Amino acid sequence: MSPWSPPLPASLSTIPASTRRPGPGYWKSTIIVTYAHTEQARLAALAALQILDTPAETRFDRFTRLAAMTFGVPIALVSLVDANRQWFKSRTGLEAQETPRSISFCSHAVEAREMLVIEDAALDPRFADNALVTGAPHIRFYAGQPVYSDGQAVGTLCIIDRAPRAFGAEQRQVLKDLAELVEVELNHMKAVGARMLAEQALKSLNTELEHRIAARTVELEEQVAHGIRIRQQLEEKQELLDAVLESIDVAVVACDADGRLTLFNRTAREFHGRDLKAVAPAEWPQYYSLYHADGRTPMAVDEVPLVRALKGEVVHDGAMVIAPHACKPFTLMASGRPLRNAQGKTLGAVVAMKDITELKASKDRLAESEERLRTITDNLPVLIAHLDQDHRYVFANAVHQSWLGKAPEQVVGQTMVEAFGEEYSAQQQEALKDAWEGKASQCEHDIVRKKHIRIVHSTFLPHLRDGKVVGVYILTTDATAARMHERNLHALAHTDSLTGIPNRRQFELALQAAVQRAPQRERAFALLYLDIDHFKQINDSHGHAVGDMVLVEFARRVRNVVRSSDLVARLAGDEFTVLLDEVGSPRDVELVAKKIMQAMEAPFIVGSQAIAVRTTIGIGLADAPGVTAQAIGELADGALYEAKDMGRNTFAIARLSEALVLDAA
Repeated sequence: MSPWSPPLPASLSTIPASTRRPGPGYWKSTIIVTYAHTEQARLAALAALQILDTPAETRFDRFTRLAAMTFGVPIALVSLVDANRQWFKSRTGLEAQETPRSISFCSHAVEAREMLVIEDAALDPRFADNALVTGAPHIRFYAGQPVYSDGQAVGTLCIIDRAPRAFGAEQRQVLKDLAELVEVELNHMKAVGARMLAEQALKSLNTELEHRIAARTVELEEQVAHGIRIRQQLEEKQELLDAVLESIDVAVVACDADGRLTLFNRTAREFHGRDLKAVAPAEWPQYYSLYHADGRTPMAVDEVPLVRALKGEVVHDGAMVIAPHACKPFTLMASGRPLRNAQGKTLGAVVAMKDITELKASKDRLAESEERLRTITDNLPVLIAHLDQDHRYVFANAVHQSWLGKAPEQVVGQTMVEAFGEEYSAQQQEALKDAWEGKASQCEHDIVRKKHIRIVHSTFLPHLRDGKVVGVYILTTDATAARMHERNLHALAHTDSLTGIPNRRQFELALQAAVQRAPQRERAFALLYLDIDHFKQINDSHGHAVGDMVLVEFARRVRNVVRSSDLVARLAGDEFTVLLDEVGSPRDVELVAKKIMQAMEAPFIVGSQAIAVRTTIGIGLADAPGVTAQAIGELADGALYEAKDMGRNTFAIARLSEALVLDAA
């Protein structure tokens, strides 16, 4: 089993009987939730490989060629199953680059997480009418073994024949073995990427360490070299020099021109766990437990810093480890040089070693902390970014890939306009400007990608240093669900649940708006009150269910008659209203009323019943200044009663201008 394959599931026999018999509906909901969660994790594992839609590669093609030749089939594929398609990283004997997932054989193998063998697809009810069976490439035989990444089945290595065939246990094992080789290759670049990141982190660490100890190391090198010269010239300075060397926290070792150790200070003795001893240079690596920076590889004689310096090399910040038996190891930075007199004759060599064990451990902890932080930010469902003082991205989490289609490494170094375009930047410009002025700000905007609109909420936090803004942090959350919920609530509050047209609340808001617009408009507006004639008899004779269907059809017919700019609403029961905007004359209103009545002439067909439905209409025409919602409502209501008095199935109009004249008289 490869390291990317999934762990074996626990046996169901270990589950108590009481928990193995859930109530009705449990398994259905559990399977749906579990599948959605598993599919999401599987697609995430596939995306993490960053292999979809990449060019063909020999490292995969060799496996499809080998599979086709081994099994004697015309078609062999390395198939990766995406959300809505299967895409072929490698294909032998097939022109298509991808096929819909809905007709994919490999999707079944991925979902089952085990080898799928179809010896004759024409006899298998799951695939007999599949387009890939009935049409090109005319699949009759199929065998596919899932391949895994991060424990998820992301695709298959599959073989296809156009004729039925048997597939024995030995052949299945060979296909499984080849699939595991594909799996190793599939995950290879991911492992290489992780190793490169680690190497880059180590390089950054070494660079940082070099900067921090460079000045101190140079100073110590000069002190040691000066002390040796002083000792050679002035014996009286020897005691002072010894005291200095014994007190500093830098290990100093020196040798003469013949390689005999002449100096081994206190710190050196502590590092090595040994005193100075007449040991030949060839024995230094073993006797003093000298290793390379990895702490595991022993140093060769020519690699020992003191030997290199003795041979004339200037050693600068060479990393090494001293790991004496039964003692803690020390990680050191060693610098050394040859010692020469005024005439250039080699007198020996000296090396200073600075303990960086704790510093390295701190750097390692910092790197781990940064890695944890990156892992957290990459897995939060939030866009997290940081702009520097040049307004360029210095950090962007992995969510930018899924939300905006760009990986973090593509974003870093670019401005927002360069990375995501003028339209995306313009939506946030005002809030971002406030952040650069030192004020926390926020805004709501849209992210449009692949015809999908995501409503997001962005918060901008200024990064202050010494009272100056040196950058801006950007946190963006998905507000789509909340906004859609608000819109749904608004629709529920303003829509009649039976007919689907605006309700009384929406009508009252629209009427008030029309009243407020009236002084600025030259043309009048009109309000129509409509009652269904004898609607109670319809309910009593045919039942309320039929009555409800009559109301729905009535609303539909009225809405089809008026303009799209006019409002049709249901107040309650069989009471409807129409708000006509921009009416030129009373005749225009009469024409609308007649059209509504004509629309009701055809019987209402409800099931097998034909029902005659008529309506009576009262119209209030706001054709004079000073109109109010109450006044126009009273006019329409009065006109409705007048029309009913006229025998129903008719309409009456009351004009505001005439009502004002009567009131004045």
